[in-house]
Amino acid sequence: MLSNFHYQSYQEFAAVLKQLQANANRAQPDVVKLHEVFQQAQRLFGQQIITLDSSDLEPSVASRVRSYHTEIDKQLKLLRMDMTFLQAARQPETIIARKEQICLRIQTLINYCNVLLEVSA
Repeated sequence: MLSNFHYQSYQEFAAVLKQLQANANRAQPDVVKLHEVFQQAQRLFGQQIITLDSSDLEPSVASRVRSYHTEIDKQLKLLRMDMTFLQAARQPETIIARKEQICLRIQTLINYCNVLLEVSA
């Protein structure tokens, strides 16, 4: 079981991801706003979540949490690339494909966060 601070950090991260998802799901996403919210999610993950002290956790839980942190970090990096590709896309089909990929990646991040919130409960 994770501490209350862990739980609050994951909740805040999930809320930012949902905000990112809402923007990405729009018919015409605001690319500037998308980047701003994405940077907020990256900062939150890098400054609050990745630095959480897991020394008081059971070794199996701590290992699981570290695994999810690794996956979240990887997905955030891939999401940054997807957003760059979206910004560079000119063809409508390419824009749609990039947007779909971004939405899938954000959903994956939300799912990871939900698993961590379940561990925290």
